Amino acid sequence: MPEGYAQVRPGDVARRDDVLFVDVRPEERDLLGDIGHIHGVHHAPVPVLLDGGLGGLPPETPLVVVCNDGRESREAAIALAQKQGFTEVYHLVGGMVRWSAEGRPVARARTFK
Repeated sequence: MPEGYAQVRPGDVARRDDVLFVDVRPEERDLLGDIGHIHGVHHAPVPVLLDGGLGGLPPETPLVVVCNDGRESREAAIALAQKQGFTEVYHLVGGMVRWSAEGRPVARARTFK
């Protein structure tokens, strides 16, 4: 994987139950707004994430990193792979904007961890 991560589209991962979705948007209110969030996603804003916010997870845990439009999640995916040693990291291209636009299921009430 170039730079330690791979890009995926919503259709590539929407039905996978072996990945951990991580939303890196800064505020909880971002996950509760119009675009919503992926049901059961782990919320770890970029600064928390880069400070070891996923501590305790085995490095082979498959991660899909999500943000609003895909920009922040790309940088976070690189950091998870290169600095924290995760071996299977995916960046969701287009973020929640694309996920929602494709009609994928979203939650607007708190289901994130």
